[in-house]
Amino acid sequence: MDHPARKFLFLLVLARVSCHDNTITWCVVSDAEEQKCLDLAGNATMKNIFGRLQCTRAYSTLDCMEKIKNGTADAASMRADDIYSAGWCYGLELAVGESYNGVDGISYYVVALARTSSSDLSLLEMHERSSCHPGIQTTVGWTVPIGFLVNTSQISVDEQCNFPKAVGDFFGYSCVPGVKDPEHDPRRKNPKNLCEACIGDDNDRNICANNPSERHFGEAGALRCVAENLGDVAFVKHSTVFDNMNGKNPESWAKDLELEDLKLLCPDGTEAGLSEHKNCHMAAVPANGVVVRPEDKCRVYKFLNKAQRLFGNVTQGFSLFDSSVYGDTDLMFTDGTQKLLKVVGSYMSWLGPSYTRVLQAFDCEGLC
Repeated sequence: MDHPARKFLFLLVLARVSCHDNTITWCVVSDAEEQKCLDLAGNATMKNIFGRLQCTRAYSTLDCMEKIKNGTADAASMRADDIYSAGWCYGLELAVGESYNGVDGISYYVVALARTSSSDLSLLEMHERSSCHPGIQTTVGWTVPIGFLVNTSQISVDEQCNFPKAVGDFFGYSCVPGVKDPEHDPRRKNPKNLCEACIGDDNDRNICANNPSERHFGEAGALRCVAENLGDVAFVKHSTVFDNMNGKNPESWAKDLELEDLKLLCPDGTEAGLSEHKNCHMAAVPANGVVVRPEDKCRVYKFLNKAQRLFGNVTQGFSLFDSSVYGDTDLMFTDGTQKLLKVVGSYMSWLGPSYTRVLQAFDCEGLC
């Protein structure tokens, strides 16, 4: 047998061994997640699923990345921003991704909301405008909109990578709950105008707090900020308006809100109706996925695909996509997941171009 043929046979054997190795070590970060992992392992054994699951504890998601890279763990479920870090910094990949509609892997769209009466607004000309953000360091309220503004050359960040200063210099005033918290402002130098659209609680206290005591906190709070004319634009999920209308939110500001009062601002400078979020958004944020070493994509997928057939849509007994019996939510997988999709391409293909671009805008922070 010549050299190329021997090499091909060797690689083929390696692939078959990798795909048929019968032990998968799952990395967990909490007591509740560990218990669910152990229950999955026991139920998988009882159902004779090919492959044995074992569970290992880590201090954090970052610790799980380290364990997977060095081989002391094989898989862990991670959010989209952690998937980016795992791929970019550790060379890891995805075996499966979650689907919440059974069709694709998009979790939600981040949109820019404005009042219909604001006729001179454009996402490409936001300088000195006022903005409403659900919170500091959130995907919806910070990563996506600020990444978008950097990528469209509206915001420039200095050599110290001081994003809060750049954002404060750019907007006239904003509400970014938590931006003055010691955790996010240890030197107490973050701009004060990033809290000037915040209103605090009913007693005018807790202004700019990173919790619901600030009435402009969270996505409903950001929507309220625009509805009450304290901001020109709110950065929220595409579903935020609909989640707060038709009696779903009893507060007075939401009761009087009409769909025709609001519009979407599109990345190309145009505007659109609220239902046009699939064509008018700053980023499509992907669902969670299971991170693995590249050579383990096959065997982890095979195990999980079998597991979801047996435990994915059950009404009794162990449920892969329900964590309520453990007193917590979203353990191992997001509750309410409809299906686990095989990720054929790279982790970048799962994250998608719009979300990857906004994450890359923060690369100066030294991700790795």
